[in-house]
Amino acid sequence: MSTATSQNLLAFINQQLLDSIEEVSQGKAEDHSRFADVLGKKMRWDMLLPLEESSEVMQALYEIFHAEEGNDLAGAIEAVLGKDAILYELSALISDPGSERQVLHPDFPFQDTLPPALTTFVALQDIHPNMGPTTFLPKSSTAEHHQELKDRLWDSHSRQGLFATAPNKLSTLNITDCSLYNPMTLHCGGTNRSKNKRRVLFYFSFMNPAIGAETMTDGASLRPELKERSLTLQNIKKILKDWNKRESLL
Repeated sequence: MSTATSQNLLAFINQQLLDSIEEVSQGKAEDHSRFADVLGKKMRWDMLLPLEESSEVMQALYEIFHAEEGNDLAGAIEAVLGKDAILYELSALISDPGSERQVLHPDFPFQDTLPPALTTFVALQDIHPNMGPTTFLPKSSTAEHHQELKDRLWDSHSRQGLFATAPNKLSTLNITDCSLYNPMTLHCGGTNRSKNKRRVLFYFSFMNPAIGAETMTDGASLRPELKERSLTLQNIKKILKDWNKRESLL
């Protein structure tokens, strides 16, 4: 994705946040149609994004997927989940100065039979250490790590067990960089200690079709109208390709 496209999408998301907060506060939209639940709500939002209604979102996704065979990101998702992987999330994670560190958590409970999904975070600006980047614990999508997390009762200060020595990676991405990860991986957003720098991640997830769209919960970060469509990776690539063709004729 180009820097210009990233900047356009960032401007759209910033305005969309203002509009969504106003729509919800005035009763023009339900909260669940604009926002998903997010851990550590202070100065932090998980804002659901439209698809075809936003040229900025469409352009970003088109450039990310390229709507062609052999694209690295689309190819990686398809290699793991198949072309019928289901769009599970399309959203923006926003954290302003003053947002607090999240507790360590997975986005999916542990499963030992199937990779449940893949999630992609795309940075819409350079993310510096004082902006609260995501911390990942590599190789933590295991039964042992998930069980220890339950046993610790969310005690992030414990110096015992796996987490005392577990390696971690701070996701200080540059603009347009992305992270692709298994959502069973333990991670958390950090404290935004900057004076005036908002951190925005554009993100999307695709779910393993073997799990089934019917398992989507209200917690999935996807607008209700998109959830109803059960769009697959193949569907998304076609929608983007058709959209780009129409745009090129304008």
